[in-house]
Amino acid sequence: MAVPKSIHAAKGLWRGKSKLNQSWLPPGKRVSESNSSLHIDTDSLDTFATITYDWHYEGKREEGTIILAKQGKSNAVEIGWVDSWHEHDGVLHLKGEDSGTGSVKARGLWSAGKEVWGWTIELLATADSLTVKMENVPPAGEPIWAVEGVYSRD
Repeated sequence: MAVPKSIHAAKGLWRGKSKLNQSWLPPGKRVSESNSSLHIDTDSLDTFATITYDWHYEGKREEGTIILAKQGKSNAVEIGWVDSWHEHDGVLHLKGEDSGTGSVKARGLWSAGKEVWGWTIELLATADSLTVKMENVPPAGEPIWAVEGVYSRD
């Protein structure tokens, strides 16, 4: 296991705005935006990264954690994700790829009754910005953006 280079280079504290898209939920709420902070750290051997973040919804602080590891010398990545607002039934496991050009994207599955939905998490890191995108994927539909956090170094 290893940490993707773009994530290793993004270690530290980031601050920005997080948008939450609720338009797909009944009764059709709109997009909300809040201040957000995000911190990336790695273990001493660079085998995994821990990404913690916070944001606010209706005046309440929400938190999330992403554990990310790359599989050996391949571009395959694994993510474990929990979030106080989104994921209440344990850790969501996602698998995907490190593009090698700053983007890491993974997809997992979750159940809503008898239906199986998808969830994607993408991290796009450059020298001076970090974007976190999450999508909800209906069983027979196109991905719907759910979260977009845009950060700059603190």
